Amino acid sequence: MKRPINLFVLMCCLTHISIGQSSFTDPLEIKFKKLQDDIYLAYRPDPLRFWVEGNVLIIINDNDVVVVEGSGTPRSAQAVIAYIRQLTDKPVAYLINSHGHGDHTIGNQEYREAYPGVEIIAHEGTREYIAGRGYNYVDEIAQSTESRKKNGEEEIARLQAEGKPENKPVVENLVQYYRHDIDVRQAEYKKVTRTPPTLIVNENLRLYRGDRIIDILHIGEGNTASDLIVFLPKERIVCTGDIITEPVPYGFARNPFTWLQTLRRLAEFDFDTLIPGHGEVQTGKAYLQRFMRLFESLRGQVASATTSGLDLEGVRKKVDLSAFNKEFSGDDPVAQYYFDQYFTIPAVERALNQYKLQQGRQ
Repeated sequence: MKRPINLFVLMCCLTHISIGQSSFTDPLEIKFKKLQDDIYLAYRPDPLRFWVEGNVLIIINDNDVVVVEGSGTPRSAQAVIAYIRQLTDKPVAYLINSHGHGDHTIGNQEYREAYPGVEIIAHEGTREYIAGRGYNYVDEIAQSTESRKKNGEEEIARLQAEGKPENKPVVENLVQYYRHDIDVRQAEYKKVTRTPPTLIVNENLRLYRGDRIIDILHIGEGNTASDLIVFLPKERIVCTGDIITEPVPYGFARNPFTWLQTLRRLAEFDFDTLIPGHGEVQTGKAYLQRFMRLFESLRGQVASATTSGLDLEGVRKKVDLSAFNKEFSGDDPVAQYYFDQYFTIPAVERALNQYKLQQGRQ
């Protein structure tokens, strides 16, 4: 949501941002951890650093390797591939994309180059997204970042003008991106070759890799209409893609109501370990249940507000998700900011649109 701001205020506020060029750090630092024997996670330490980078699961089997998610840049995918080669000389036979968004798929090209025989598995909608207009933003950023930088500086100035102490770490987060990381992102996007899936799963596929079973399933619409989950029944591990994210949820889906149905189906799986699309690995189902409570509250509050005849702005004022913001974000002002930006603002509008659509069909 754009907010008008006085240009004089903008310039004055920018002079008070204390972050210096020397404090900028590499946005593509990837770390690794062992989850179980022959199962490893590649992740970026700060899941709230913008732009986001998806988690990657590495599964080493008897004769090959299966990787879940292709990473968000060529360089981050190269780091994961280098780590795999430290672990084993077995080839990556399958690369699974949970959905089409670039932070999970842009690195596909590196696997194709490193392992020419690799099959890239995804939903048909993911193939269409990568091959079609879904990747247009990648081309746009590769060509120019000026409009994005301008919008970013306006948001930084707005937060500075508010004068709230809790805005300082949020400003630092945004300055890191708009003064440094976005240029790294542009350089990486200039290297991108669209690499869509080669093997399509629109419902389910089971891979047998020796004694290991890997189930690839479309259980419903979530963050996108084409979301796949990956379930290892013997290891009791589930990879959710962006159906689940940590520490804050995403609310960009076309239909939050069907997302709730998908969460309920996910809860039926027998797992001990949940690997979200971003953020910390979760033990058990408590975090998933928190997601479901959030979506249930969103649905109920939007329905109540819409019944009262309110427009979008009226619904935004009436819907109160602050308790959930606190539950997900704790006392972290950066997480609180992104809970609103990533969930509350988009999800309320999309839920309202879907509620009106459903009412119109009745």
